Amino acid sequence: MKFFCESTELADAVLKAAKALPVKKQMPILEGIKFRAEGDKLTVLASDLELSIQKVIKADIKIEGEAVISGRFIADFVKKLNNDTVEINVNDNKMTIAYEDNKVTLQCLNADEYPPILMFDEEKGLEIKGKELKDMIEKVIFCAATDDSRPIYKGCNIEAGDGTVTAVALNGVRLGYHKKEIELNGKSLNFIAPSRSLSEAAKLIDNPEDIVEIILQKNNVQFNLGGTKIISRLIDGKYIDYKKIVPSEYSVEVTADKKQLEEAIERATLILREEKSDIIKLEIKEKVIEITSKSELGNIKETVTAGIKGKDLIIAFNAKFLIDMLRNIDDEYIKLYFINSTSPCVIKPVEGDEYLYLILPMKIAA
Repeated sequence: MKFFCESTELADAVLKAAKALPVKKQMPILEGIKFRAEGDKLTVLASDLELSIQKVIKADIKIEGEAVISGRFIADFVKKLNNDTVEINVNDNKMTIAYEDNKVTLQCLNADEYPPILMFDEEKGLEIKGKELKDMIEKVIFCAATDDSRPIYKGCNIEAGDGTVTAVALNGVRLGYHKKEIELNGKSLNFIAPSRSLSEAAKLIDNPEDIVEIILQKNNVQFNLGGTKIISRLIDGKYIDYKKIVPSEYSVEVTADKKQLEEAIERATLILREEKSDIIKLEIKEKVIEITSKSELGNIKETVTAGIKGKDLIIAFNAKFLIDMLRNIDDEYIKLYFINSTSPCVIKPVEGDEYLYLILPMKIAA
């Protein structure tokens, strides 16, 4: 194999593909990034068998072929290259990279051992603007579980139909829901993808105006972002019906300035830095929300003016979880709904139903 390409394009391709390298030790061959030179294109690929990322760039191919090279090394190496043309040549299972007046020679892995990646049919998928998909994923993905106790909770449910696309993620303590009204041209889909795969897909959307194509095939989903393809295995099972979790009636309704509430909670958590617990207490009464926190260092009390309908209430939350939700809301004002101190809090927009967050309270001493 022998080809020439621009170092900046090579670096972009390698660094994007490298996001799919295994986080934990797996088959040694998966520690590598695969190069395939064919026609006038170079394909750069990495995979951990759950997530695969492939980037295609233009190259001057002299000899077609394939090679697999240490992923971590090549990812670090290409970041150090200057803006110039590089020559890559593979002979006797060794790759030589020549740049300016320099060169590096690397031992290749056995390309024949690299597992095949699912090739999707060239069918037309659902199309969505990059900024819409990116925004929707980022506003719910932090609610997904990170442990393996219930694998389905490690994923995010994406559903499209009837002119809307929705994303839902939950972990048993908090839930995030976001909806976009989009022209779907009759297309529909419903799948559960690992949160890591969706997170990487969102990060790889460079131009928010680009169109992302989503295709389902067998038990996999593919996101086409121009020359970049992200392929992810889906999570089997039926996603929980979040509508059954969200209460339909409330005893307390609070309208608050989102930024003021967020900043007050952030200040209240400062005293908890050395604590194992991130619990803060909210006392809702008259026209204010009183936020208190305490530790061995001392205590903090913050007061936020709010519009309140209903009875007085004292309730506690994991402050980090609450802040995560507030940071992902763009509205100036929000509504918070409560039933009692042991029932979930639901956060919604003042108008419309574009998003919904739910968080379970923490137990507090009487």
